[in-house]
Amino acid sequence: MTGRIRPRRPSRSRIQPFPLPRLRILLRTRRVQVLLACAVALVVAAVAVLTAVSRAGSPDGGPSGSQTRTATIGLMAPMSGDLASVGTAVRNAVRLAVDEANADGASPGWKIRVSVQDDLSRPDGGAQAAGELAADDTVIGVVGPLSSTVAMVAMPTLSAAGIAVVSPSNSQPGLTGLDTAPPRARPYRTYFRLSGTDALQARTGAEYAVRTMGRSRIAVVDGGPDFGVSLAERFASDARDLGATVTGIHKVHGSTDDPAELDAVAGQLRDEIPDLVYVATGYAFAAKLRNELDAHGPSVSVLGSDGLFDPRYPRRTQSASEGDVVTDLGAPLSELPQAGSFAAAYLQRWGGDVTNHDTNRDGSGHGSGGDRTATSAATHGKVPRASDRPNPAASPFPSPSPSPDVDAIPPVAAYAYDATRTLLRAAGGVLPGRGQVDAATRAAIVTAVGEGRFPGVTGEVGFDVWGDAVAPVVTVYAVRVQLFVPVGVYRP
Repeated sequence: MTGRIRPRRPSRSRIQPFPLPRLRILLRTRRVQVLLACAVALVVAAVAVLTAVSRAGSPDGGPSGSQTRTATIGLMAPMSGDLASVGTAVRNAVRLAVDEANADGASPGWKIRVSVQDDLSRPDGGAQAAGELAADDTVIGVVGPLSSTVAMVAMPTLSAAGIAVVSPSNSQPGLTGLDTAPPRARPYRTYFRLSGTDALQARTGAEYAVRTMGRSRIAVVDGGPDFGVSLAERFASDARDLGATVTGIHKVHGSTDDPAELDAVAGQLRDEIPDLVYVATGYAFAAKLRNELDAHGPSVSVLGSDGLFDPRYPRRTQSASEGDVVTDLGAPLSELPQAGSFAAAYLQRWGGDVTNHDTNRDGSGHGSGGDRTATSAATHGKVPRASDRPNPAASPFPSPSPSPDVDAIPPVAAYAYDATRTLLRAAGGVLPGRGQVDAATRAAIVTAVGEGRFPGVTGEVGFDVWGDAVAPVVTVYAVRVQLFVPVGVYRP
């Protein structure tokens, strides 16, 4: 035993090479070849799937790892102060439209967000808001401003940045060159509006006064640029063209209710003895004037511009304003056949808020520029149902149209919804395939907005070569038991 040499066993940790001859033989077997081919095919397929998924997540079909891109629609509206509820209603409508578009994948590879800017319904707020949006490289368009006074300050900045702007409510004629001397020139190629203009409101008001109400001696109270730069003068000119006599044009500070100024105007009206007074001021001045005329004469009808379209006007005047008439550049939702789905979605999401907007108006000295910003807010929950209204046979006005609960939604919210959809439709045709929002993208959006037409909530949505709405409307309301009752919707 001691002299026997035992053979060394190979170490278990030592890796033995696979003999090359045996490997070659194994690779030649058909079974192994099939298995290797399957493995290679699986690897190739996995790479293809990962590449496709990666490219699908990239809006421009770029390299693996790209993310869905973001574009921004800006909103300029009063989100604080006396008009906050008007801005809130508009913001709700804009968000509703954007959320629907994102859910539908309207712009493949892109997500749309909303940037809300509080313009305070003042020029200084508008300048600040426009600067913020112009500096945002992702902005493809802006809804608003609601006020023409704000728009006149904001548009130079937004236009210089090449941003498409669609306002739901501006009525100042000069924003689309209506006030320029022939030949007409368009001041801002990127600007569009869904509202009619002061020219349309003045003409409709004059025709209603002379042809429908039969008035022939009309006095005009002009509240100044905050309530339409040329609204009162246009009304006076149109009334004369229709054969009426304009007994006088009385210029006042329409956003105040100075007693001395009120007494002076009332005294002049007593001397003129008109059979109608056209009032283009805010609700506060108009209410004081109406009460003064009711108390001391003359006994006269009042026809107001949209500055009077505020529930506080009939509340402050009580029975004195019964039968007064106001005009508004827009229509209640009950008069819009296509508004049903929008109204249902709006009420489902924000139904608890709409009746809280009735204390705000853009005709109270906040730079309305004759707009219908608070037109929107004037009748929230205040338009009576047909069964609640007085017998139309007892009045000289046409029979009121039906107004169901959808009229609790401010009209300007519906117009803001369509303004947003205008930008979203343009984006859906421009953004896919692009890698970023640049000057060329913004220019393409502007072109698409100008050329697009579609049936909207408010009617046919589209613009003429000047950026004006192709289908504006004017609604005439009469005051009935301290409520505004629509008595006619006019489409030129």
